[in-house]
Amino acid sequence: MARRSEHTREQLRDLILEAAEQLIVDKGLAGLSARAIAREIGYTPGTIYLVFANLDDVILQVNARTLDRLLAPMRRAVAAHDDATQQLLHAARAYAEFARTHPNLWRACFEHRLPETVPGPAYIETHIARLVELIMAPLARVSGGEGAALDAAAQALWSGVHGICILTLTGKLHMVGGQATQHLTDDLVTHYLAGLVTNAPPPDRC
Repeated sequence: MARRSEHTREQLRDLILEAAEQLIVDKGLAGLSARAIAREIGYTPGTIYLVFANLDDVILQVNARTLDRLLAPMRRAVAAHDDATQQLLHAARAYAEFARTHPNLWRACFEHRLPETVPGPAYIETHIARLVELIMAPLARVSGGEGAALDAAAQALWSGVHGICILTLTGKLHMVGGQATQHLTDDLVTHYLAGLVTNAPPPDRC
């Protein structure tokens, strides 16, 4: 068994996060515990609390890493296209594909709950904001919206894609006809954007 002196605090932090991440990949949040992490890294459970405040802290740090990993393919999808509609379409595909190929990590980002009296850390909000910001510019170009209207459109679009991912991972797509995830995602984005364009207010004329 490794001893505490064999690793620096930063090395321990990385070991704990890597072990926690793998446990979530293999077993989901239900399979994660301080004892399980300790067993994987060869330390006592108490060692984890010398580096992290609690198990919630570990999960949140893993979730931040997951959100960073999700951002990368979405950013590439947006960068690969000039047309705003295509940027949004492919960003949604990238989001859905990440959820499909990393189901337990993706679900951990949204299933983990802090106690009601404990505020979420600012760094998680920052990571989520980066994902939202990625689609704001192309969405503004398509819809012509701004301010609260643009925020509402982004939230509605994201919620729809997110819902399709949830149905996929929980095996509930038969409830909406059993269509393939990408087909549903493409339809949702295409029709929602078409509706935004149709209902957009006419430009001001001087």
